[in-house]
Amino acid sequence: MKRLLLALLCLTAVVTGVAVVSGHAADADWSSAASRKPAKPGKPTPTTTSPSPTATATPTPPAPSTTTSAPAPTTTTTSAPTSTSSGSTGGSANSAPPRADGYFATAAAGSWSTLPSGTTCAQRVTRSTWEPRPENAAQNHATPDPQAVHASLAARPRGDSYAPQWDSWLLPRVDGQFTGTTDEIIQWAACKWGISDNLLRAQAVTESTWYQGLHFADGQCYWNRGCGDAFPRSTAASGTYCAGLAGFGHDYQRDTNSTTGAYPYAPAAGLCPQTFSIIGIKSWDDPAWQAPGAPYAGNQNGTFPFNRDSTAFALDYEASYLRGCLEGWVSWLGGPGDVNGCVGSWFSGDWHSADADRYIAEVQGHLTAHTWLTADFANGAGNQYQCDRVKGCPR
Repeated sequence: MKRLLLALLCLTAVVTGVAVVSGHAADADWSSAASRKPAKPGKPTPTTTSPSPTATATPTPPAPSTTTSAPAPTTTTTSAPTSTSSGSTGGSANSAPPRADGYFATAAAGSWSTLPSGTTCAQRVTRSTWEPRPENAAQNHATPDPQAVHASLAARPRGDSYAPQWDSWLLPRVDGQFTGTTDEIIQWAACKWGISDNLLRAQAVTESTWYQGLHFADGQCYWNRGCGDAFPRSTAASGTYCAGLAGFGHDYQRDTNSTTGAYPYAPAAGLCPQTFSIIGIKSWDDPAWQAPGAPYAGNQNGTFPFNRDSTAFALDYEASYLRGCLEGWVSWLGGPGDVNGCVGSWFSGDWHSADADRYIAEVQGHLTAHTWLTADFANGAGNQYQCDRVKGCPR
């Protein structure tokens, strides 16, 4: 699974989605080739039958920093009323799925300063009651405290490997202040960051089959349906990270391994998910990635618990990363304008490596097939997940 944080080029004014990549990556165990992060552990065999997602996420790469660590973030998520929109007008409520060609295109590199605000984009969302993932309802209607978000991210500046705009403009713009259906939130994030909404839909299929955080009644998460990326073993650093996560409502170190839900761990200190959300945001940040600077507080990049608790934050954050990468603001990645490269780097942490290109191909496959509009996509129990004879059905 995955995550990084998040000069005009002569290119067309608008890029629609990612460019065609040959092939469609098999749902297999991938090992990252990036020297800046550990190899990805093997992915548990999924218990679902169709489709077959790759719930993986990119880690944050090393950004040399001398900034001292800061206290772990605190946040509360609250149910918020859905923003109004002019997308659905008159008569009965619209219940149609999104258009096959989507509503928003990817804006060219160099357009960052002209992007619409989150408030403006709330008015541009095409409203519909269509919801293939009713299990996301709580997280879809939870918004984090924006001050807590900004404090958590600001306490972990991305350093000299990123352009100054990353810390001064991009991350302060991430707030997760929107509620709605899963697809409405995808549209909102796409509009806010000038990213194709169909590209985000396809990425969310690849990462989680659109589950923000499927879990059982006891809080144990359903692997690859909103959580994932296993530690190969417990270390002192992973112990610090997992203990920090436990302070936000659930101790994943106490969860049991299982066939149903594919949870890979037996209860143990220092073993917990590295990645959360519909779009696969990796919260874990290895201290080695920050060396020779100080590690991030709690060995996490400031995204947790917001990425677990709020669908809007998750998509807001990931779309911000794609925009920053598209602008060419990450020094070790390629130049501006390569949407494919940015998509692949979200998974692998590097630029057009074999792993990155396989991920790009998988996303492209879902983009071409419009997987979110297929008949099987909305069939949850028995298709996208299984119920457990002891724990019951996830939710």
